[in-house]
Amino acid sequence: GAYDGLQSANYFGTRMVILPDIHGGNLNHTGTFPSFAQFANRAILTDNAEVTNMWAQIYQGINRANQIIAQVPNINDPLLPQTQKDQVIGEALFLRAFNYFTLVRYWGGVPLKLDGTDVYDPAKVILPRSTESQVYGQIESDLTTAISLMPVSTSKARAHQRSAQALLARAYLYQQKYPEAIAMATTASTGYSLNSAFLDNWVTRNTSEAIFELNFNSVDNNTMNFFLLPSSAGGRNEARPSTGLANAYSATDTRRILTTSTNSALRYYRAATDDDNVILLRLAEMILIRAEAMVERNTGTDLADATVLVNQIRNRAGIGNYTGLTTQVALRNEIFLQRRLELALEGHYFFDLVRTGRAAIVLTSPAWNPNMALLPIPLREMNASGGTLTQNPGY
Repeated sequence: GAYDGLQSANYFGTRMVILPDIHGGNLNHTGTFPSFAQFANRAILTDNAEVTNMWAQIYQGINRANQIIAQVPNINDPLLPQTQKDQVIGEALFLRAFNYFTLVRYWGGVPLKLDGTDVYDPAKVILPRSTESQVYGQIESDLTTAISLMPVSTSKARAHQRSAQALLARAYLYQQKYPEAIAMATTASTGYSLNSAFLDNWVTRNTSEAIFELNFNSVDNNTMNFFLLPSSAGGRNEARPSTGLANAYSATDTRRILTTSTNSALRYYRAATDDDNVILLRLAEMILIRAEAMVERNTGTDLADATVLVNQIRNRAGIGNYTGLTTQVALRNEIFLQRRLELALEGHYFFDLVRTGRAAIVLTSPAWNPNMALLPIPLREMNASGGTLTQNPGY
């Protein structure tokens, strides 16, 4: 049930993958949903249905994880040995951290609900907002404990040490903890290898590059391709790759096909069965995290080492080694570009624009203001809190 929360169409089953790329301009809104249009126009209202449903879905997932964390230690059954109990608790801690990482990126400081509830108790559910620092502190704590409880595993569909280390590396990068991000991303990469072809990540499920992947099937399916494909391919054409994204790729970049194909070359294309997997953590991101953190640390051989890492991504894409300047500024720009091209349609671009300070430069229509960096706390939650919650600036 805790994993199922991630699969919801209101979360990484659709919205949390598509909306950040609409929000940042990698995807054009080509459909009819007014709630999607507000993301495209960066004019989001407090009663936006997508914002409301994402928030509710994430906290539902947190509550499920909290129940597991609280109740599993009390199980006394020889058929559930301590090692398995530790694994289950570790997975729940990972999922709770994953959910809070989504919240802190899109809403800033949010209520830290750490108790499981199955009946309404205002003392446990009407909570004030914590600071961003406190939320990140909880994420780090949950993941560090999860790493200590879980084994290394080859599973792609369930959390284990490497997936917790990968998420922790991402959290360190967002906090500009560069040495920690390098170390954790390096460890998280152990045992994985890049696929020879970029699209193999989606044509084949659970590949050697995937660290954590949401697995869907024809019964337990998703709506990714339905929203992204044109009607001629079985979709509703709600969003399509933008001209800006297409133009960012060079002519020989094999990843460019994502912006030119209307069907099978998209990441999410199985319209007949609606069972495309959604990759949440993969090796290519870990390589780019290491490269970015090295460039920002910029000591010793960091710039040269970062160039070697970037070249792994570039060569897999068919565009050869980086030939630009090896200065911090030049490599910073190159890594940002490769993150955009490599991770497009995976829900990263808007957050990369915000955290690197590029949003004001790139997002000019309408003109960017800092309040756009965060979503509003849903109006429904504000009303239910009785004044306990404070709204984000600008809403």
